[in-house]
Amino acid sequence: MHPSLPVLHFTNSTLWGGVEEHICGLLNNLSRETFSPHLVCSPALFERFRSRCGSDVQVSPVSLLSPGDCRAGMKLARLIRRERFAILHSHMFWSSLCACPIAWGSGVSVMIETLHGTEAWRTGWKARFWVDRLINLFITGHVAVSDSDARFLINRKHVPSDKIVTIHNGVDLRRFSPCESIRRQMRDRLGFSDQDVVLIVVARFHAGKGHAVLFKALSSVVERFADVRLICLGEGDGEGEARRICGELGLAQFVRFEGYHPDVAEWFQAADVNVLPSFYEGLPLTILEAMASGVPTVASNVGGIPELVENGISGLLVPSGDSSALANALLRLARDKDLRRSMGAAARSIALQTFSLEQHVHKTEQLYLSLYEAASTRGSSWCAPSKFRSDRIISDEAFRLPPAKG
Repeated sequence: MHPSLPVLHFTNSTLWGGVEEHICGLLNNLSRETFSPHLVCSPALFERFRSRCGSDVQVSPVSLLSPGDCRAGMKLARLIRRERFAILHSHMFWSSLCACPIAWGSGVSVMIETLHGTEAWRTGWKARFWVDRLINLFITGHVAVSDSDARFLINRKHVPSDKIVTIHNGVDLRRFSPCESIRRQMRDRLGFSDQDVVLIVVARFHAGKGHAVLFKALSSVVERFADVRLICLGEGDGEGEARRICGELGLAQFVRFEGYHPDVAEWFQAADVNVLPSFYEGLPLTILEAMASGVPTVASNVGGIPELVENGISGLLVPSGDSSALANALLRLARDKDLRRSMGAAARSIALQTFSLEQHVHKTEQLYLSLYEAASTRGSSWCAPSKFRSDRIISDEAFRLPPAKG
């Protein structure tokens, strides 16, 4: 039996969100016969990652928050050399900026970066994409979680298209599925009646997620349909501001702030409509989780969201920042139970056919192997900057999985 390839995932994020859930999904489900997974993360998220990852996933805290942090960089370099990682998989630009040069200098064969959205947070020199083009010299291949992200890489960062592969996020379809008994239990526990139409938003409290737009829309909805309730799941520095806005709009009796929950599956069971009024997104896991749970989504028409939500079929799309359009979409679904059910069924069908966690992991494994084999063919322990043809190395046939059941 050949030894498994040691793979290092790296993130220096200090906030928990969809990217971190994405990382856990990969680490926990990579084939242990083929890969040996390891994670380096910021100390701020170390305990949470350790609790969410399997016992066979090594998690190491390294506070490499800046490319100029020599002490943390040396710690990462020692770890890489000791474990002899074959592949570095970094998540988002800032992680790559800090880790890829160190991995290159430490003999890592393959370096991959996943883009999780169009990085609208970048300002100042961080918004100058020449930095990305410089770091791209170290990166073997880029993963885009949506076609929208792939276009961003090509058009804004000028990454060669043959160095990009799109791998859509996936969700564990066994965890997220409709269950009437859990629905009743959750709604009883929360004090919701059968007549209540329950909305849910699963997102950290950050201006980019659009909570303020949602609250403004909700204040309009409750004037015309009072049996609406909103569950807010998440955490973040913006929670205090969100609570203040709710108070000013007189929404206290309609909104429940329930904090962070590691397992949101049962919360989706309690919901009738998922809402995500973001200003920018990659391919949101929260929408995939709602789809798999048979819950329709009302969301902003941004990023990769239109690749998930078919407007008028599996949910409704509205312009970002438009509280009136959001209110009208929510009101339409609140008043029409049959429409909610038909859209929820369509959403689940799409999730079953296209967005399983198995397909996501399988395609990632194929990418790892193809790039590592290409590096090995070149006969070097270090993978020189190169392009790869995703359509040649990773064929559609290799990615084709049997349809999910359920």
